[in-house]
Amino acid sequence: MRRSLLRRTVALGLTVLLLIFAVGCEKRVERQEKPKEDDKMVVGFSLGTLMEDRWIRDRDIFISKAEEENIEVIVNNANKDSDLQYKQVKTMLNQGIDVLVIAPNDSNTEARCVKAAKDKKIPVISYDRLVSNANVDVYISFDNYQVGKIMAEYLTENVPKGGYIIIGGSENDSNSKMLYDGAMKVLEPFIEKGDIKILAKTWIDGWIRESAYDFMREELKSHKNDVKAVICGNDSLAWGAIDALSEAQIAEKVQVTGQDADLVACQRIVTGKQALTVYKPIKDLVKKTVEVCMQLHKGEKIKTDKVIDDGTYEVPYIFIGVQAVTKDNINDTVIKDGFHLYEDVYQTE
Repeated sequence: MRRSLLRRTVALGLTVLLLIFAVGCEKRVERQEKPKEDDKMVVGFSLGTLMEDRWIRDRDIFISKAEEENIEVIVNNANKDSDLQYKQVKTMLNQGIDVLVIAPNDSNTEARCVKAAKDKKIPVISYDRLVSNANVDVYISFDNYQVGKIMAEYLTENVPKGGYIIIGGSENDSNSKMLYDGAMKVLEPFIEKGDIKILAKTWIDGWIRESAYDFMREELKSHKNDVKAVICGNDSLAWGAIDALSEAQIAEKVQVTGQDADLVACQRIVTGKQALTVYKPIKDLVKKTVEVCMQLHKGEKIKTDKVIDDGTYEVPYIFIGVQAVTKDNINDTVIKDGFHLYEDVYQTE
């Protein structure tokens, strides 16, 4: 009787142990077979500034598009401080980004940002502005040479004779020089014939609107308001120039061009104070950039339009088309594309 009880007790104990072991094994197998979450791709988006309306759009559209592709974005704004941009890039690299997208504050100094990324084997996209002497993996921007041509072609058609003033953006921004080269390509034959005279030209460091205003004000005094057209590096500089023209009460008599299709520029166009802006579809630029980010992350080959000289290296270049915007086609361009609302441009309630 005692032996039978002992045997039953031992058997029961072994059964319990086997059950515990089986449950433990089952849990371990369950943990092993649980699928791992895919690591999210992380992109560092380093912006030199957010002072102009267009850069805020770049940031917001970029974040939205990246989220659609399940990409995490770390955004930093350097507030036009090159040293701060370098520090921010190094911090992003330490945070483990997979791709660096950089719109440099200063094209000539941010090669150090690219070098820091390359030292960690992180691919780099130069966004909108080209980093000089850096050999980035790819440069994605608008056709800035064409921007300058569009401005000059419009002006020479509408003001084929007279004094012109050119107010360019930062001299350390490669886009400024490309725009200038494009404009001069069109203007040179008119200058050679003596029909057009460049009364003055300057570069505005930091694209500061107030500096454009000061320059324009002085030139109007020097030339006794005898100015027919002004080519400006962007709409912010155009704003400064137009303020000076307004003070001289000739704003609607002088043809002024800019770029970026800022809301205030579009409002000036419909009221006749600005002749033209160049619309650069940021959503297309962002879409292509996010697409290339994913390709670089996967190690895929990037299809580019051509190469561009960064001062030392030939860099793969992808450019996005641009479009002239005037009073005649503003409804069919920026408004139709949803870039601005009709009621905002025409300031209707």
